[in-house]
Amino acid sequence: MAATKSATKIATPNSRLQSSPDGSGELFLIDGNSLAYRAFFALPESIATADGRPTNAIYGFASMMAKILIEHRPQAVIVAWDAGMSGRELEYGDYKAQRPPRPDLLSEQWPHLAPLAEAFGFHNVKVEGWEADDVIATLVRQARQVDIPVMVVSGDRDVYQVVEEGVRVMTTSRGVTETKIYDREGVVERYGVPPELVPDLIGLKGDTSDNIPGVPGIGDKTAAQLLQQFGSLEAVLENVDKVSGAKRKQNLTEHADDARVSKQLATLKDDIEIPIDVRTQARAKPDRSRLREVAAEFELRAVMQRLDEEFGEIVPEREVEETIEVEAVEGTPADLAAGSIAIAIEAGRWAASDGEKVVAGDADDLGELAGELSGRPLIAHDAKGLGGGGRHGLLAIASDRLELSYDTMVAAYLVDPARRTYDLHELAADAGLAAAPASTEPGQLSLAAEEGEVPGDPAVDARLTHELADRQRERLAELGLEQLLNEVEMPLIEVLAAMEREGVKLDAKRLAEIGAGMAERITGLEREIFELAGHEFTIGSPQQLGEVLFSELGLTKKRRGKTGFSTDARVLAQIRDEHEIVGKVESWRELTKLKNTYLDALPELIDPETGRIHTTFNQVATTTGRLSSINPNLQNIPIRSEIGRPVRACFVAERGMRLLSADYNQVELRVLAHVAGEDVLREIFASSEDVHRETAAEVLVIPPEEVGPAERSKAKMVNYGIAYGLSAFGLADRLQISREEAAVYIQRYFERFPAVKRFIEETIAGAEREGYVTTLMGRRRTIPELRSGQRQRRSLGERLAVNTVIQGTAADIIKVAMVRCQTALAEAGMESRLVLQIHDELLFEGPAAEMDSATELVRREMCAAFDLDPPLAVDVGIGKDWLAAK
Repeated sequence: MAATKSATKIATPNSRLQSSPDGSGELFLIDGNSLAYRAFFALPESIATADGRPTNAIYGFASMMAKILIEHRPQAVIVAWDAGMSGRELEYGDYKAQRPPRPDLLSEQWPHLAPLAEAFGFHNVKVEGWEADDVIATLVRQARQVDIPVMVVSGDRDVYQVVEEGVRVMTTSRGVTETKIYDREGVVERYGVPPELVPDLIGLKGDTSDNIPGVPGIGDKTAAQLLQQFGSLEAVLENVDKVSGAKRKQNLTEHADDARVSKQLATLKDDIEIPIDVRTQARAKPDRSRLREVAAEFELRAVMQRLDEEFGEIVPEREVEETIEVEAVEGTPADLAAGSIAIAIEAGRWAASDGEKVVAGDADDLGELAGELSGRPLIAHDAKGLGGGGRHGLLAIASDRLELSYDTMVAAYLVDPARRTYDLHELAADAGLAAAPASTEPGQLSLAAEEGEVPGDPAVDARLTHELADRQRERLAELGLEQLLNEVEMPLIEVLAAMEREGVKLDAKRLAEIGAGMAERITGLEREIFELAGHEFTIGSPQQLGEVLFSELGLTKKRRGKTGFSTDARVLAQIRDEHEIVGKVESWRELTKLKNTYLDALPELIDPETGRIHTTFNQVATTTGRLSSINPNLQNIPIRSEIGRPVRACFVAERGMRLLSADYNQVELRVLAHVAGEDVLREIFASSEDVHRETAAEVLVIPPEEVGPAERSKAKMVNYGIAYGLSAFGLADRLQISREEAAVYIQRYFERFPAVKRFIEETIAGAEREGYVTTLMGRRRTIPELRSGQRQRRSLGERLAVNTVIQGTAADIIKVAMVRCQTALAEAGMESRLVLQIHDELLFEGPAAEMDSATELVRREMCAAFDLDPPLAVDVGIGKDWLAAK
């Protein structure tokens, strides 16, 4: 095929995008509360200024404002804020009653959000007594009366009811700046009903975020089907006899009033008095002076760089080190020079670069592409995500034919594990490789891409990835991170890709049976709670529960919240012994959470083609180095608690296969004994004694043989809590003892283990001096909290410093173990393979006949992952399901 030459420049952005003509954009109506909470919970709390002030909500909020301003060119922007509940709490006493108070870190940032919106040129509006959704609905009606097109920005489901011709809804899909836009067809596609039936939908299924009850047993799918069949909630209730399913009929009959109230609560008011005329709103234009101040105060450099490109200099431009000309041709990887090549796949196309030349082609057949890449050391940005990732990604289907040598995303993570994002173009900009505007010259490729966007041309990504890798290597060497990258993180990428491909089988039938049994237990608990209370009430309502516990039963009142006395988990633990009802409420809460969050949700994640769950592992999500996972989040499944143990039984082996569970024994305490040089702890482990039992005997001053489960549980909290900086106040709260007694426990602990105290003090002092800590394998984490002027933030920094050394080292060890086990199994020619990683545990699946040899191999490789004193130890179990294997 003929080559197409093109010049690609990597240069500093130096031109301004021109605003579109006035009147061409939409009126944007933003739910400020929704976006602020989304920003806070989507971004890590570790995001802060150099002096320790939290900024995750501010940064996320600013990022979304910038995205709207630059990408959508709005005619005007109004940000609505809650100023009441619109009277819904009078219609239904439990409306939003379950919501906890605003988190302290968010409260600290809250006063800066409305002024930030103003600095962007947006108009803030708050109507006393009304929720932002109702303000928005009213402004939508105003705008449509004068034919102004509207875009509503919110994460609330009820806002979809305002969608109509000329009105769309933008919602954040992941993080803060990844969005989806819904018109009428989009709403129907997502929910199965048109926008005007969204209140009816919520009336039937409820909305847990607002504590709207709905009808038990009816979810999105069933509600949509009923509305498709009958046309409205009222029609559904009038035709209950025509509804299939005896239980569903019963629930619709018994909870008809709840459904009607729920619909009423979900229906937005569009006729409230608002002191704004949408026709007079000026085009949004940022105040450069105020934004410059914001950028300096909250260190929003990345956001401001985008605005700099748009509206002129706000922060200094970065000096470009060189301009690179690139020749792009249609070809194969064989056309490139020998050595490492960078690979990128995007939108059905692949591209590869040797650092000088770029070749590209269609990516219709990833297997064929893998064959062409075979034998070449590959550089990638997010290698596991090449070709879409998951079990269909390039690495998942062909890792045995590929030689992955470098991943720029993982390398960036090692250099800065607290970074907000690892977007390729943002990383390139930080390295002096900013994107230039697209050229209009014929045949010219461009590296132009706004920060945070994914360009459509993989040639751009391949070229940038190769150049970025070259520049990262020097920094990795300076920080001593090369060995960690090459020997741990890079091999781990292929292990994780294989695990995502394999997945693990889930027994949906057993899960349903357990869920049904749990539903009966929940119903039984409800009867017992109502009997003890003397009447029925909504147990899930903190307000009603507080009324029962404190006003009617006269139990000891603890902390007061906005809507009455608190009934959170800590309060219930403190009053547990005062009345039988408290323990039953605690059990009810745990069971309902387990059922709703896991037993009902896990079946939806089963791949219909494989019958297995293929979780996605994230290698760059935590500052300590631990892995995380989504769909499902395995780290949060309560598989260790007695009440959550049945969930394990639903993870099963295929016919003729077995599951092998290998769990590190007290790995973090062993790491603590090693890094602290604590001989007493080492002796306990060397003698195979129970470390928690021995600690209980020392701290509680009782003979070891008199230590029971309760005493051992206390000692376990002491062992882990003190090592991670838990204060006497915190320990007292956890163990439900006096602060004085907790202080005595801590004193006795340090008397017994003096080297642990020295380790904690020296680690904190070193972190204050150097600004960072490292794990035993060299993983680094900066601790800016230690420089904070706030005592609470400094205390957090002290805990993070110690925690990172211990937990980070344990995370490194489990990663090394995963690589060693996968490699050893392959070299031994065994069929057993690694399928899950949860905390300090690895789960393997293999033929029953292989289990003896697999056990020996896994234990050997895991124990050899790191030379600790005391040595690593592994507990292994085998079974047809995960519970039986423990």
